[in-house]
Parts: sequence; structure tokens; C-alpha cells
Amino acid sequence: MKFSGSIVALITPFHNGEVDINSLKKIVEWHLVEGTQGFVACGSTGEAALLTASERRLVLETVVKAAAGRVPVIAGCGAPATHEVKAMMEEAKALGCDAALVVTPYYVKPTPEGVYQHFKVLNQIGLPIVLYNNPGRAVTGLSVDTVVRLAELPMVVAIKDSCEDLTRVIKMRQRINKEFSFLSGDDPIATAYMAHGGDGVISVSANVVPRLVQQLMDAWVNKDIGTFSKLRDQLLAVHEAMFIETSPSPIKYAASQLGLCNSEVRLPLVPVTDAAKSVVDHALKTVGLLAA
Repeated sequence: MKFSGSIVALITPFHNGEVDINSLKKIVEWHLVEGTQGFVACGSTGEAALLTASERRLVLETVVKAAAGRVPVIAGCGAPATHEVKAMMEEAKALGCDAALVVTPYYVKPTPEGVYQHFKVLNQIGLPIVLYNNPGRAVTGLSVDTVVRLAELPMVVAIKDSCEDLTRVIKMRQRINKEFSFLSGDDPIATAYMAHGGDGVISVSANVVPRLVQQLMDAWVNKDIGTFSKLRDQLLAVHEAMFIETSPSPIKYAASQLGLCNSEVRLPLVPVTDAAKSVVDHALKTVGLLAA
């Protein structure tokens, strides 16, 4: 299974403390019209760590049903314990998700061998796995050697790489001898990741600028360097604004400014400050989403 283009790291809208299913359905449909090529539901941008088990199931069911097979749905599956991730993946598979985005076990700090054995167990479930390298959040990262070893497992088909070392994608491509997708996990450097041989991005910014992010990906594939360069520069302010404070608070505020949902987040996350709102509003104005 090959993943490419703009895959949105989908927010989970809330209303009065509950998952806002109506807004979620509308957001999914809007993305499909705008050209988004895939969804990650219940990832970190979707506040997965703050959802109950029943809410997580509801979100995945809703996104799978709304997408209706038109683009892949990837379920975020992350926990410190292997048995817990296994249960998450089994549920995602039963609900019709196309793959699981699996971060390295956080907090417990396993060795590379522990990480390998973790994914070896998950490989047996039969749901395609997108490795998630994000040492900034999980502490434990995935070295190039470990990724190459994990890629030998038949269900490991891709990586979401949140790392500033752009040589990693070159090194991994040269050593992985099967169809494998290389996805950037960082919007600001996704263009550089593509230039080093990446296939696409799992994007936070795509929650509010899906068409532009997809056009950026298309421009690279079509070797339209003029459009690629223009969009690369134009979108940087948006990318940086979405992390002006802890994500996903800024992106949820931005979504509320576009009328997609309200800006509600769950504790211990808090709404963005007025100063951050000004930064986000300015970024949205630079791409014509708000009146200057």
C-alpha cells in the first residue's frame, strides 16, 4: 500500500465537552472536496491521548463512514504498552481503517530491540503499519537502522518522520528494498523532505489549507517548480503559526476562524492566548483565508 500527497492530521472537534460528530462529518467531506488524499484520525493533532476509548471508536467510525473508501483512513494507535496498541489496532481494523499510525512506545523508553519486538507483535494483526518517528513527543526515536529492520516486516509499509535530519529519507530509501512510503511529519520542512525523496506529508496545516497543501504536493510530482516554490514560501507563515503554542490549540482556533468548528480543546490543553490569535489570524490573511 502506497501513501502519498497531502494526508491531514485531522483535528477532533468538540462542543460542550463532547465530540462534535456533525462538525467532524462536515470537515471530512470538505477535505474530500478540497483534494486531501488521506486522513489520520485519532492522532496527536486529534487529541487522541485525551479521548476516552468509546470516543476514539466513535471518531474512527465516523471518519471511516464519511470517507466511504474515497481516500485511506489511518488510525492513530499509540500507547506505552504493546498489548494496548494491539487492542487499538484490532479495533481499527474491525472498523475498516486502512492502516495504523503507530508511534514508538512513549515514557517507558524501550531499547531498539524492544521497539522491534513491539512492532513484530503488531505486524501479526494484519493491518498495514505506518511507523511514527517523533522523539520530541515519544522520547524514543527510530534510527535509520531500526527503520530498515522494521521494514522487513510485511505489514510495515511507511514511516511518518518528524525529525530535522533530512538525510534520513535518503539513507532509508537506499536500504529499503520494497514499496515503502516516506511521509514528512513536519509541515515547515515537508518540501525539503520531498526533495530528498519523500512521498508526501501528514499535515497539521492541511486542516485549514487543504487545497494549497495538496497543490504543493502535486506541483512537486509534476515538476512545476515555479508553483512549488511559490506555495512553499506562501505557506510557511501558516505552518509556523500552527505551532505558536502547543498543538492543536492554534489549529483549532484557525479552524474556528474558518467556521469549521469551534476552538474547544481539552485540559490540560488550553485555548490560545490573544497574542497567539493575532499570529494565527495574520497567517490566515497571508493566504487569503481572512480579510486583510
